[in-house]
Amino acid sequence: MNPRTSWAGLAAALALAACKAPAPAPQLDLADHTGQLQAWVQAVAGPAWQIRALTDEARCPDVHADGQLLPMTERSAPGVEPPPPGNTQPERTPSEFHLRACEAAWPVGAAQVQVGPVTLRAPRTTLRRIVVMGDTGCRLKASENEFQPCNDSTAWPFQRVVARALALQPDLVVHVGDYHYRESPCPPGQDGCAGSPWGYGDDAWQADFFRPARALLAAAPWVFVRGNHEACNRAGQGWLRYLDAQPGPTRSCLLADGSGGSGLNPGNFTEPFAVPLSPRSQLIVFDSSQIGTRTPPKESPAWTRWRAQLDQVAELSRNTTQSLFVAHHPSLAYNPSALGVPTATRSGLTPLLQDASGERLFPAGVQATLHGHIHIHELLGFSTNQPASLVIGNGGSSASGRLQPSLALLSQPLPRVKLETFQSHAEFGFSLLTATPEGWQIQAYNTLGQPLGLCKLAGQKLRC
Repeated sequence: MNPRTSWAGLAAALALAACKAPAPAPQLDLADHTGQLQAWVQAVAGPAWQIRALTDEARCPDVHADGQLLPMTERSAPGVEPPPPGNTQPERTPSEFHLRACEAAWPVGAAQVQVGPVTLRAPRTTLRRIVVMGDTGCRLKASENEFQPCNDSTAWPFQRVVARALALQPDLVVHVGDYHYRESPCPPGQDGCAGSPWGYGDDAWQADFFRPARALLAAAPWVFVRGNHEACNRAGQGWLRYLDAQPGPTRSCLLADGSGGSGLNPGNFTEPFAVPLSPRSQLIVFDSSQIGTRTPPKESPAWTRWRAQLDQVAELSRNTTQSLFVAHHPSLAYNPSALGVPTATRSGLTPLLQDASGERLFPAGVQATLHGHIHIHELLGFSTNQPASLVIGNGGSSASGRLQPSLALLSQPLPRVKLETFQSHAEFGFSLLTATPEGWQIQAYNTLGQPLGLCKLAGQKLRC
Protein backbone atom coordinates (compact mmCIF):
# COMPACT_ATOMS: atom_id res chain seq x y z
CA MET A 1 0.00 0.00 0.00
CA ASN A 2 1.24 3.50 -0.78
CA PRO A 3 2.47 5.04 2.53
CA ARG A 4 0.26 8.05 1.92
CA THR A 5 -2.90 6.02 1.54
CA SER A 6 -5.08 6.95 4.51
CA TRP A 7 -6.99 4.59 6.73
CA ALA A 8 -10.09 6.56 5.80
CA GLY A 9 -9.74 5.51 2.15
CA LEU A 10 -9.21 1.90 3.09
CA ALA A 11 -12.18 2.01 5.42
CA ALA A 12 -14.38 3.32 2.57
CA ALA A 13 -13.34 0.43 0.33
CA LEU A 14 -14.06 -2.07 3.06
CA ALA A 15 -17.46 -0.49 3.65
CA LEU A 16 -18.43 -1.00 -0.01
CA ALA A 17 -17.36 -4.64 0.14
CA ALA A 18 -19.36 -5.14 3.32
CA CYS A 19 -22.63 -4.16 1.61
CA LYS A 20 -23.04 -7.77 0.47
CA ALA A 21 -22.64 -9.28 3.95
CA PRO A 22 -22.41 -7.18 7.12
CA ALA A 23 -19.23 -7.97 9.03
CA PRO A 24 -19.39 -8.45 12.80
CA ALA A 25 -17.57 -5.94 15.00
CA PRO A 26 -14.10 -7.15 16.03
CA GLN A 27 -14.10 -8.95 19.37
CA LEU A 28 -11.19 -9.56 21.70
CA ASP A 29 -10.46 -13.11 22.79
CA LEU A 30 -9.27 -12.79 26.38
CA ALA A 31 -8.83 -16.52 26.97
CA ASP A 32 -5.03 -16.42 26.71
CA HIS A 33 -4.57 -13.20 28.66
CA THR A 34 -5.38 -14.11 32.24
CA GLY A 35 -3.39 -13.37 35.37
CA GLN A 36 -1.10 -10.77 33.79
CA LEU A 37 0.18 -7.78 35.71
CA GLN A 38 3.35 -5.82 34.98
CA ALA A 39 4.46 -2.64 36.68
CA TRP A 40 7.35 -0.20 36.42
CA VAL A 41 8.44 3.38 37.15
CA GLN A 42 9.23 5.79 34.33
CA ALA A 43 10.20 9.41 33.84
CA VAL A 44 7.51 11.68 32.42
CA ALA A 45 7.25 15.33 31.49
CA GLY A 46 7.22 17.63 34.47
CA PRO A 47 9.81 16.49 35.34
CA ALA A 48 8.17 13.74 37.35
CA TRP A 49 8.07 10.00 37.95
CA GLN A 50 5.05 7.84 37.25
CA ILE A 51 4.07 4.30 38.12
CA ARG A 52 2.73 2.43 35.10
CA ALA A 53 0.99 -0.95 35.02
CA LEU A 54 -0.53 -3.37 32.52
CA THR A 55 -3.29 -5.65 33.71
CA ASP A 56 -5.92 -7.98 32.32
CA GLU A 57 -8.30 -7.20 35.19
CA ALA A 58 -11.50 -5.20 34.73
CA ARG A 59 -10.05 -2.24 36.65
CA CYS A 60 -6.68 -0.74 37.34
CA PRO A 61 -4.79 -2.04 40.38
CA ASP A 62 -4.24 -0.01 43.52
CA VAL A 63 -0.84 1.23 44.62
CA HIS A 64 0.02 0.22 48.21
CA ALA A 65 2.17 2.96 49.77
CA ASP A 66 2.84 3.47 53.49
CA GLY A 67 -0.32 1.64 54.50
CA GLN A 68 -2.52 3.53 52.06
CA LEU A 69 -4.29 2.33 48.93
CA LEU A 70 -3.88 4.79 46.08
CA PRO A 71 -5.94 4.20 42.92
CA MET A 72 -4.32 4.14 39.50
CA THR A 73 -5.91 5.97 36.57
CA GLU A 74 -6.71 4.19 33.33
CA ARG A 75 -4.61 5.30 30.35
CA SER A 76 -6.27 2.96 27.86
CA ALA A 77 -8.80 0.12 27.91
CA PRO A 78 -8.57 -3.13 25.94
CA GLY A 79 -9.71 -2.72 22.36
CA VAL A 80 -9.07 -3.27 18.66
CA GLU A 81 -7.49 -0.62 16.46
CA PRO A 82 -7.17 -0.65 12.66
CA PRO A 83 -3.79 -1.40 11.08
CA PRO A 84 -1.45 1.57 11.55
CA PRO A 85 -2.19 4.35 9.04
CA GLY A 86 0.37 4.43 6.24
CA ASN A 87 1.87 1.05 7.10
CA THR A 88 3.34 -0.69 4.05
CA GLN A 89 3.99 -4.26 5.19
CA PRO A 90 2.48 -6.80 2.74
CA GLU A 91 0.43 -8.48 5.49
CA ARG A 92 -1.44 -6.28 7.91
CA THR A 93 -4.02 -6.98 10.55
CA PRO A 94 -5.97 -4.94 13.12
CA SER A 95 -4.07 -4.39 16.37
CA GLU A 96 -5.60 -6.18 19.36
CA PHE A 97 -4.85 -4.77 22.80
CA HIS A 98 -5.97 -7.14 25.55
CA LEU A 99 -4.35 -5.36 28.48
CA ARG A 100 -5.49 -2.30 30.37
CA ALA A 101 -2.80 0.38 30.77
CA CYS A 102 -2.76 2.34 34.05
CA GLU A 103 -0.77 5.16 35.64
CA ALA A 104 -0.26 6.98 38.93
CA ALA A 105 2.12 9.66 40.15
CA TRP A 106 4.86 8.39 42.44
CA PRO A 107 3.58 9.05 46.00
CA VAL A 108 5.48 11.90 47.65
CA GLY A 109 7.83 10.62 50.34
CA ALA A 110 7.29 6.91 49.64
CA ALA A 111 10.47 4.82 49.67
CA GLN A 112 8.75 1.94 47.90
CA VAL A 113 5.30 0.85 46.74
CA GLN A 114 3.55 -2.39 45.94
CA VAL A 115 1.47 -2.94 42.79
CA GLY A 116 -0.01 -6.43 43.01
CA PRO A 117 2.99 -8.76 43.47
CA VAL A 118 5.47 -6.17 42.12
CA THR A 119 7.59 -4.09 44.51
CA LEU A 120 8.85 -0.80 43.08
CA ARG A 121 11.45 1.42 44.75
CA ALA A 122 11.61 5.19 44.63
CA PRO A 123 14.03 6.71 42.12
CA ARG A 124 17.18 7.96 43.81
CA THR A 125 17.77 11.68 44.15
CA THR A 126 21.12 11.24 42.40
CA LEU A 127 21.22 8.70 39.57
CA ARG A 128 24.85 7.63 39.24
CA ARG A 129 24.72 4.24 37.48
CA ILE A 130 22.81 4.35 34.21
CA VAL A 131 22.34 1.36 31.91
CA VAL A 132 21.82 2.39 28.28
CA MET A 133 20.43 0.01 25.66
CA GLY A 134 18.58 0.28 22.39
CA ASP A 135 17.16 -1.44 19.32
CA THR A 136 16.23 -4.54 21.26
CA GLY A 137 13.33 -6.24 19.42
CA CYS A 138 13.42 -9.30 17.15
CA ARG A 139 13.19 -8.27 13.50
CA LEU A 140 10.44 -9.96 11.45
CA LYS A 141 9.91 -7.81 8.38
CA ALA A 142 8.54 -9.22 5.13
CA SER A 143 9.16 -6.06 3.10
CA GLU A 144 12.90 -6.58 3.62
CA ASN A 145 12.72 -10.39 3.67
CA GLU A 146 14.40 -10.40 7.05
CA PHE A 147 13.38 -12.90 9.70
CA GLN A 148 15.53 -13.04 12.81
CA PRO A 149 15.49 -16.31 14.84
CA CYS A 150 13.46 -15.00 17.79
CA ASN A 151 13.45 -18.47 19.41
CA ASP A 152 17.27 -18.55 19.61
CA SER A 153 18.67 -16.66 22.61
CA THR A 154 22.02 -16.28 20.85
CA ALA A 155 20.60 -14.89 17.62
CA TRP A 156 18.13 -12.68 19.53
CA PRO A 157 19.83 -12.09 22.91
CA PHE A 158 17.67 -9.38 24.46
CA GLN A 159 16.83 -11.50 27.52
CA ARG A 160 20.56 -12.04 28.09
CA VAL A 161 21.13 -8.30 27.81
CA VAL A 162 18.44 -7.75 30.44
CA ALA A 163 19.97 -10.33 32.81
CA ARG A 164 23.45 -8.80 32.54
CA ALA A 165 22.12 -5.29 33.01
CA LEU A 166 20.10 -6.40 36.05
CA ALA A 167 23.23 -7.85 37.67
CA LEU A 168 24.86 -4.39 37.61
CA GLN A 169 22.09 -2.97 39.86
CA PRO A 170 21.60 0.29 37.92
CA ASP A 171 19.97 3.38 39.37
CA LEU A 172 18.30 4.06 36.00
CA VAL A 173 17.75 2.35 32.65
CA VAL A 174 17.63 4.43 29.46
CA HIS A 175 16.24 2.75 26.35
CA VAL A 176 17.12 4.81 23.28
CA GLY A 177 14.27 3.47 21.14
CA ASP A 178 13.04 0.69 18.83
CA TYR A 179 11.41 -1.86 21.12
CA HIS A 180 9.05 -3.47 18.62
CA TYR A 181 10.24 -5.34 15.50
CA ARG A 182 7.78 -8.21 14.94
CA GLU A 183 5.90 -6.66 12.04
CA SER A 184 5.30 -9.69 9.80
CA PRO A 185 4.43 -13.38 10.26
CA CYS A 186 7.29 -15.87 10.34
CA PRO A 187 7.33 -17.76 7.01
CA PRO A 188 6.54 -21.50 7.02
CA GLY A 189 9.56 -23.71 7.51
CA GLN A 190 11.64 -21.19 9.47
CA ASP A 191 11.98 -22.84 12.86
CA GLY A 192 13.99 -19.96 14.28
CA CYS A 193 10.93 -17.71 14.48
CA ALA A 194 8.13 -20.29 14.27
CA GLY A 195 5.11 -19.43 16.40
CA SER A 196 6.09 -15.82 16.98
CA PRO A 197 3.28 -13.30 17.38
CA TRP A 198 3.39 -10.48 14.86
CA GLY A 199 1.69 -7.20 14.04
CA TYR A 200 1.31 -4.21 16.32
CA GLY A 201 -0.96 -5.50 19.11
CA ASP A 202 0.07 -6.29 22.66
CA ASP A 203 0.97 -9.93 21.96
CA ALA A 204 3.91 -8.74 19.81
CA TRP A 205 4.75 -5.99 22.32
CA GLN A 206 4.80 -8.58 25.10
CA ALA A 207 7.05 -10.95 23.16
CA ASP A 208 9.44 -8.25 21.96
CA PHE A 209 9.77 -6.16 25.12
CA PHE A 210 7.59 -6.52 28.18
CA ARG A 211 8.07 -10.21 28.99
CA PRO A 212 11.85 -10.36 28.48
CA ALA A 213 12.33 -7.02 30.28
CA ARG A 214 9.95 -7.79 33.19
CA ALA A 215 12.59 -8.18 35.94
CA LEU A 216 14.57 -5.10 34.93
CA LEU A 217 11.38 -3.06 34.57
CA ALA A 218 10.60 -3.76 38.23
CA ALA A 219 14.17 -3.30 39.47
CA ALA A 220 14.95 0.26 38.35
CA PRO A 221 13.21 3.35 36.97
CA TRP A 222 13.30 3.81 33.19
CA VAL A 223 13.56 6.57 30.62
CA PHE A 224 11.87 5.53 27.38
CA VAL A 225 12.93 7.19 24.13
CA ARG A 226 10.75 6.82 21.05
CA GLY A 227 12.29 5.20 17.96
CA ASN A 228 11.13 5.17 14.36
CA HIS A 229 9.62 1.72 15.00
CA GLU A 230 7.24 3.45 17.43
CA ALA A 231 6.04 6.09 14.95
CA CYS A 232 2.33 6.04 14.13
CA ASN A 233 2.75 4.15 10.86
CA ARG A 234 4.27 1.24 12.80
CA ALA A 235 3.99 0.44 16.53
CA GLY A 236 2.84 3.90 17.60
CA GLN A 237 -0.50 2.65 18.91
CA GLY A 238 1.20 0.53 21.56
CA TRP A 239 3.79 3.20 22.33
CA LEU A 240 1.12 5.78 23.10
CA ARG A 241 -0.80 3.32 25.29
CA TYR A 242 2.16 2.06 27.29
CA LEU A 243 5.34 4.17 27.24
CA ASP A 244 4.49 7.68 26.05
CA ALA A 245 5.76 10.29 28.53
CA GLN A 246 2.60 12.38 28.22
CA PRO A 247 0.12 11.49 31.00
CA GLY A 248 -3.11 9.84 29.89
CA PRO A 249 -5.67 9.34 28.62
CA THR A 250 -3.77 7.83 25.71
CA ARG A 251 -3.32 9.98 22.63
CA SER A 252 -4.35 8.47 19.31
CA CYS A 253 -2.47 7.82 16.08
CA LEU A 254 -5.75 8.39 14.20
CA LEU A 255 -7.28 11.79 13.52
CA ALA A 256 -10.98 12.54 13.95
CA ASP A 257 -11.70 11.43 10.37
CA GLY A 258 -10.07 8.04 11.04
CA SER A 259 -6.97 8.79 8.99
CA GLY A 260 -3.32 9.11 9.94
CA GLY A 261 -3.25 12.59 8.46
CA SER A 262 -0.01 14.27 7.45
CA GLY A 263 3.37 14.34 9.08
CA LEU A 264 1.89 16.77 11.60
CA ASN A 265 -0.27 14.08 13.20
CA PRO A 266 -0.14 15.04 16.92
CA GLY A 267 0.34 11.37 17.81
CA ASN A 268 3.78 11.54 16.17
CA PHE A 269 5.11 14.31 18.41
CA THR A 270 6.07 14.52 22.08
CA GLU A 271 7.32 17.70 23.71
CA PRO A 272 10.97 17.54 24.88
CA PHE A 273 11.34 17.05 28.61
CA ALA A 274 14.13 16.88 31.18
CA VAL A 275 15.04 14.08 33.58
CA PRO A 276 17.21 15.29 36.49
CA LEU A 277 20.18 13.00 37.23
CA SER A 278 21.75 15.16 39.94
CA PRO A 279 21.74 18.83 40.97
CA ARG A 280 24.18 19.54 38.10
CA SER A 281 23.21 17.10 35.32
CA GLN A 282 20.13 16.02 33.37
CA LEU A 283 18.87 14.16 30.35
CA ILE A 284 16.85 16.01 27.71
CA VAL A 285 14.56 13.51 25.97
CA PHE A 286 13.60 14.29 22.37
CA ASP A 287 11.10 12.44 20.15
CA SER A 288 12.69 12.09 16.69
CA SER A 289 10.58 9.08 15.67
CA GLN A 290 8.70 10.61 12.76
CA ILE A 291 11.35 12.67 11.01
CA GLY A 292 13.50 9.81 9.66
CA THR A 293 16.02 10.81 7.00
CA ARG A 294 13.91 13.49 5.28
CA THR A 295 13.94 17.10 6.38
CA PRO A 296 10.65 18.95 5.86
CA PRO A 297 10.78 22.01 3.57
CA LYS A 298 12.04 25.10 5.34
CA GLU A 299 9.27 27.26 6.80
CA SER A 300 6.71 24.47 6.31
CA PRO A 301 4.42 23.71 9.30
CA ALA A 302 6.50 20.61 10.06
CA TRP A 303 9.76 22.59 9.97
CA THR A 304 8.26 25.22 12.26
CA ARG A 305 7.17 22.61 14.76
CA TRP A 306 10.55 20.84 14.87
CA ARG A 307 12.38 24.17 15.24
CA ALA A 308 10.13 25.18 18.10
CA GLN A 309 10.98 21.91 19.84
CA LEU A 310 14.70 22.57 19.40
CA ASP A 311 14.17 25.99 20.98
CA GLN A 312 12.66 24.14 23.94
CA VAL A 313 15.79 21.98 24.11
CA ALA A 314 17.93 25.13 24.29
CA GLU A 315 15.77 26.47 27.10
CA LEU A 316 15.92 23.20 29.04
CA SER A 317 19.71 23.04 28.65
CA ARG A 318 20.12 26.33 30.53
CA ASN A 319 18.81 24.76 33.74
CA THR A 320 21.88 22.71 34.73
CA THR A 321 25.63 22.53 34.24
CA GLN A 322 25.51 19.42 32.06
CA SER A 323 22.82 18.11 29.72
CA LEU A 324 22.82 14.86 27.79
CA PHE A 325 20.54 15.08 24.73
CA VAL A 326 18.77 11.75 24.14
CA ALA A 327 17.07 11.00 20.80
CA HIS A 328 16.81 7.87 18.70
CA HIS A 329 18.44 9.21 15.51
CA PRO A 330 22.09 10.33 15.59
CA SER A 331 23.39 13.17 13.43
CA LEU A 332 27.07 12.52 14.15
CA ALA A 333 27.76 8.83 13.57
CA TYR A 334 28.67 6.24 10.95
CA ASN A 335 26.86 3.33 9.33
CA PRO A 336 28.79 0.03 9.43
CA SER A 337 29.71 -2.10 6.43
CA ALA A 338 31.02 -5.61 5.77
CA LEU A 339 34.57 -4.32 5.38
CA GLY A 340 34.31 -1.76 8.17
CA VAL A 341 34.33 1.22 5.81
CA PRO A 342 32.27 4.00 7.45
CA THR A 343 29.60 6.06 5.74
CA ALA A 344 28.05 9.07 7.44
CA THR A 345 24.54 8.66 8.82
CA ARG A 346 21.67 10.76 7.53
CA SER A 347 19.10 12.31 9.84
CA GLY A 348 16.31 14.61 8.74
CA LEU A 349 16.85 16.50 11.98
CA THR A 350 20.41 17.59 11.10
CA PRO A 351 19.51 20.68 8.98
CA LEU A 352 17.16 21.78 11.75
CA LEU A 353 19.92 21.36 14.35
CA GLN A 354 22.24 23.42 12.14
CA ASP A 355 19.60 26.11 11.79
CA ALA A 356 19.13 26.21 15.56
CA SER A 357 22.75 25.98 16.77
CA GLY A 358 25.09 26.26 13.79
CA GLU A 359 27.93 23.80 13.22
CA ARG A 360 27.90 22.71 16.87
CA LEU A 361 24.37 21.34 16.22
CA PHE A 362 23.40 21.59 19.89
CA PRO A 363 23.18 24.43 22.43
CA ALA A 364 26.20 25.05 24.66
CA GLY A 365 24.65 23.26 27.63
CA VAL A 366 24.51 19.94 25.77
CA GLN A 367 27.82 18.16 26.32
CA ALA A 368 26.99 14.71 24.96
CA THR A 369 24.25 12.98 23.01
CA LEU A 370 22.80 9.46 23.35
CA HIS A 371 21.26 7.56 20.42
CA GLY A 372 20.38 4.20 18.92
CA HIS A 373 19.01 3.45 15.43
CA ILE A 374 22.31 2.06 14.13
CA HIS A 375 22.64 -1.54 15.36
CA ILE A 376 26.15 -1.21 16.68
CA HIS A 377 28.07 0.39 19.54
CA GLU A 378 30.05 3.49 18.57
CA LEU A 379 31.38 6.42 20.58
CA LEU A 380 32.64 9.56 18.85
CA GLY A 381 34.67 12.42 20.36
CA PHE A 382 35.55 15.52 18.33
CA SER A 383 38.45 17.93 18.05
CA THR A 384 36.00 20.47 16.65
CA ASN A 385 33.31 22.05 18.82
CA GLN A 386 30.65 19.32 18.97
CA PRO A 387 29.36 17.31 21.94
CA ALA A 388 30.45 13.69 22.17
CA SER A 389 28.09 11.29 20.37
CA LEU A 390 27.25 7.94 21.98
CA VAL A 391 25.41 5.41 19.79
CA ILE A 392 24.24 2.33 21.71
CA GLY A 393 21.94 0.43 19.35
CA ASN A 394 23.30 -3.10 19.82
CA GLY A 395 20.63 -4.41 22.20
CA GLY A 396 19.51 -7.45 20.19
CA SER A 397 17.90 -6.56 16.89
CA SER A 398 19.57 -8.14 13.87
CA ALA A 399 22.72 -6.39 12.72
CA SER A 400 25.49 -6.76 10.18
CA GLY A 401 28.72 -5.01 9.49
CA ARG A 402 31.43 -3.36 11.55
CA LEU A 403 33.46 -0.15 11.70
CA GLN A 404 37.22 0.16 11.48
CA PRO A 405 38.35 2.87 13.93
CA SER A 406 41.36 3.81 11.78
CA LEU A 407 39.07 4.54 8.81
CA ALA A 408 36.51 6.33 10.95
CA LEU A 409 39.18 8.66 12.35
CA LEU A 410 40.08 9.67 8.80
CA SER A 411 36.45 10.40 7.91
CA GLN A 412 34.08 13.24 8.68
CA PRO A 413 30.47 12.58 9.75
CA LEU A 414 29.63 16.11 8.55
CA PRO A 415 31.71 18.72 6.67
CA ARG A 416 34.12 20.57 8.98
CA VAL A 417 33.47 18.11 11.83
CA LYS A 418 36.67 16.32 12.86
CA LEU A 419 37.06 13.25 15.06
CA GLU A 420 39.80 12.76 17.64
CA THR A 421 38.43 9.68 19.45
CA PHE A 422 36.47 6.73 18.15
CA GLN A 423 35.46 3.40 19.65
CA SER A 424 33.21 0.72 18.20
CA HIS A 425 32.30 -2.94 18.51
CA ALA A 426 29.66 -4.99 16.74
CA GLU A 427 28.79 -7.47 19.51
CA PHE A 428 25.31 -7.44 21.03
CA GLY A 429 25.21 -5.80 24.45
CA PHE A 430 24.63 -2.56 26.34
CA SER A 431 26.61 0.14 28.16
CA LEU A 432 26.87 1.45 31.70
CA LEU A 433 27.41 5.15 32.40
CA THR A 434 28.82 5.81 35.86
CA ALA A 435 29.05 9.32 37.30
CA THR A 436 32.53 10.38 38.45
CA PRO A 437 33.85 13.67 39.90
CA GLU A 438 35.22 14.49 36.42
CA GLY A 439 32.14 13.47 34.40
CA TRP A 440 31.12 9.99 33.20
CA GLN A 441 32.78 6.63 32.72
CA ILE A 442 31.30 4.62 29.83
CA GLN A 443 31.77 0.85 30.00
CA ALA A 444 30.46 -1.37 27.22
CA TYR A 445 29.44 -4.98 27.94
CA ASN A 446 28.55 -7.94 25.75
CA THR A 447 25.79 -10.48 26.42
CA LEU A 448 28.13 -12.60 28.57
CA GLY A 449 28.67 -9.65 30.89
CA GLN A 450 32.26 -9.27 29.72
CA PRO A 451 33.53 -5.67 29.71
CA LEU A 452 34.57 -4.37 26.30
CA GLY A 453 35.75 -0.83 25.57
CA LEU A 454 36.06 1.77 28.34
CA CYS A 455 35.85 5.52 27.74
CA LYS A 456 35.72 8.63 29.92
CA LEU A 457 33.68 11.75 29.25
CA ALA A 458 34.71 15.06 30.85
CA GLY A 459 32.56 17.94 29.67
CA GLN A 460 32.20 17.28 25.93
CA LYS A 461 35.63 15.62 25.61
CA LEU A 462 35.70 11.88 25.15
CA ARG A 463 38.79 9.79 25.86
CA CYS A 464 38.96 6.06 25.04
